[in-house]
Amino acid sequence: MIHIIPEKPPDYKPIYDINSKEFETDAEAKLVDKLRGVADPFISLVAKENGIVLGHILFTPVTVGNTEFQALGLGPMAVCSTRQGHGIGSALITEGLLACREIGVVFVLGEPEFYTKFGFEPASKKHIYYKSDEFSPYFFVIELMPGALDGIRGEVFYHPLFDEL
Repeated sequence: MIHIIPEKPPDYKPIYDINSKEFETDAEAKLVDKLRGVADPFISLVAKENGIVLGHILFTPVTVGNTEFQALGLGPMAVCSTRQGHGIGSALITEGLLACREIGVVFVLGEPEFYTKFGFEPASKKHIYYKSDEFSPYFFVIELMPGALDGIRGEVFYHPLFDEL
């Protein structure tokens, strides 16, 4: 049985290993390590089975436009390749969104077919964007509190460490 729980220090190396193996480089793995301790809030969950980390998801703060409005950005997320397609990523997202509900809004840059299943919709519908139009088909938002984005417009900014990717 898979359990989704907050990361603990013994999970740091397995989280690094999964992120470095499942992405093309170890940049995402290094990013997670760098954000730990500097991003607040920092919601980092692991999927474990029999004590073994099989997946990881991270949520860190983002801002929108020139406002003090704060939301969370989902990513990176990775699941061990031998266990992909078994619902672990879906479980991480479902539990992660529950953990983020007090913040109210989550953004993600990712595959439309996957993220729309969880209620994410194109951020462009809300007049919110990330960097440039080329990202629009892949940039999504979910309002965990209805109306949380009322009156909010503009560009989403992730923690500056994301610029190192």
